[in-house]
Amino acid sequence: MISKVGAGDPTSNAVILSRDDLLAIFDSNPGRAEDKYLALYRKLVRYFAWKRQCDPEDLAQEALKRGLNRLQCGQRITTDNPESYFFGVARNLVREGWATMAEEQLDLHKPGPFLSSFRNLHRAEQRIFLAECLGGLPEDESAMLMAYAQGEGLAWTQKTGLPPATLRSRIHRLRKRLETLASRPVPKVSR
Repeated sequence: MISKVGAGDPTSNAVILSRDDLLAIFDSNPGRAEDKYLALYRKLVRYFAWKRQCDPEDLAQEALKRGLNRLQCGQRITTDNPESYFFGVARNLVREGWATMAEEQLDLHKPGPFLSSFRNLHRAEQRIFLAECLGGLPEDESAMLMAYAQGEGLAWTQKTGLPPATLRSRIHRLRKRLETLASRPVPKVSR
């Protein structure tokens, strides 16, 4: 909720706020206020990325700039949480029709290149590498990963009694372990 104090009226007594006054909107402690401001910036970046907007960092800066400029012109935030005001500005930016990211269509019928950028391995070698990585997993983790990858995660959670959020957490940790394993240097084989 915003109340306008003489906004648009050139004869109004709008006070120019300093940087510290603007940050005080987030918290009375300057250190915490700056941390909250940076956290809000990161949340806005995630919001714009989720909305598939081009340059989410630029849009987050634009939303903050517009909100702070309006506050300079005399508007006041009347809610307890100033983040909701800035998210309202962000929603308006999305409505204004800022360019959205183009969705790439996959051509499923066109074969990929013979060599990929993944460790310069051929497709057959990549399959072997993947099989070795997955072969090192316990059977229950392997079954969970396969069910999730095939889009049957919900059915798998119902069968095992595991909450969906726990499944996502375990898949995330499993993915991180596999990424770590895949990023290790390949031992050189002497010929």
